[in-house]
Amino acid sequence: MDPITRLPLLKADAISALLPVARRIGREIVVMTETGSTNDEATQLGRAGAADGLVLFAERQTAGRGRLGRKWESAAHQGLWFSLLLRPAFALADWSRLTTWAAVGIARGIEEALPGCRAAIKWPNDIYLGGKKAVGILCESVAGPCGYAVVGIGVNINHTRSDFPEELHTKATSLRETSGAPLERHTVAAALLRQLDALYPALENDFASVVAEAEARSFLVGRRITVHGPQETYEATAEGLEPDGSLRVWCAEGVTRLVCGGEVSVSACACLGATSPARVRRGNRAGIPSRAD
Repeated sequence: MDPITRLPLLKADAISALLPVARRIGREIVVMTETGSTNDEATQLGRAGAADGLVLFAERQTAGRGRLGRKWESAAHQGLWFSLLLRPAFALADWSRLTTWAAVGIARGIEEALPGCRAAIKWPNDIYLGGKKAVGILCESVAGPCGYAVVGIGVNINHTRSDFPEELHTKATSLRETSGAPLERHTVAAALLRQLDALYPALENDFASVVAEAEARSFLVGRRITVHGPQETYEATAEGLEPDGSLRVWCAEGVTRLVCGGEVSVSACACLGATSPARVRRGNRAGIPSRAD
């Protein structure tokens, strides 16, 4: 029998027992056997007045989704599929920071659970291990006097290569594939929530440090990428992150642009060549425009 079949089902009290008593993230933890989407469930709870910091896990999602409406494969009992319900006290205009915060917090949590591994962030919302995607993040918000945000997180924990659809064999991975052995999911869940909780104050008080770490962990910076925007698709070199967390890229025509949404993929030829960030900065000082909308 494969060891995965003997791993325990998630229990809220088992996760809570591994967390500090004083915490914001995970004040209340709920584990569902099955749901369509943990983000949809958390949204309903938020509408009903659920408290800030609630975390909702599901052993299985039947309609899990990622950015741009993509389907998220949520194999039962093998990953961590969960959503955070947050009621940020800072300005609504800054709630977009949540994606960068979640990415850095999850990357830290993975490294806590797997000492020695390096978690990279593919802007804006994916975590990569060994060049493959292991985590997806989806942030959604509801504005208004009692507004709230929902941060959905999917982490591939105990998947093997055969658990992924064939088309994802070269694109997706799991913590088990990285470590070489099954992991105890309560331990991983607690590590993720601890790191998210520890980093939360920086959202309001020191977001610059969060952006700096996201940039240092970037899977894209220094690579040739393709930007798929709502109105155009173009190639560029990823240069770094802006203070608000948006992606700064350098285009062949000698213009620096900011990417705030859409989809970004690594180009087939991802080497830098003549478009290195160092050359971009020298060019800008020589009078090349620094922005283009």
